[in-house]
Amino acid sequence: MASTETDPESETQFVRTTGLEEQRPTDERTRLRARVANLESELARKEAVLAERNEEIARLRHRLDRREQALAEREADLKAAREDLENAEEWAEFLDRELRAQRDRVGSLEARVESLESRSFWDRLRDLF
Repeated sequence: MASTETDPESETQFVRTTGLEEQRPTDERTRLRARVANLESELARKEAVLAERNEEIARLRHRLDRREQALAEREADLKAAREDLENAEEWAEFLDRELRAQRDRVGSLEARVESLESRSFWDRLRDLF
């Protein structure tokens, strides 16, 4: 700390410079405390921004999870629909074969009927003559 003394010859006061170095650490401490407070404030701001971003990331992950779940459900529906289509195509092929077989059978039965009818016609004609 600075002290004041009086010069015996001039009776004027002067400031002793011894101890002025102690003033610098106080100024330095004040500056450092202000810097620490500033850094803490900046850190708090960045932590708040980080928390907001983490919340946004969590929302986006939740949204992504829902979309992935919906996509998985749609893929399962698509797989089921393809299986249904495959089964329907197999049934269509089977029914087509059966229809052809029945048409062939109807055709052969019609031919037999015609044959029988024509034979009957000739038999009737023979009976007439």
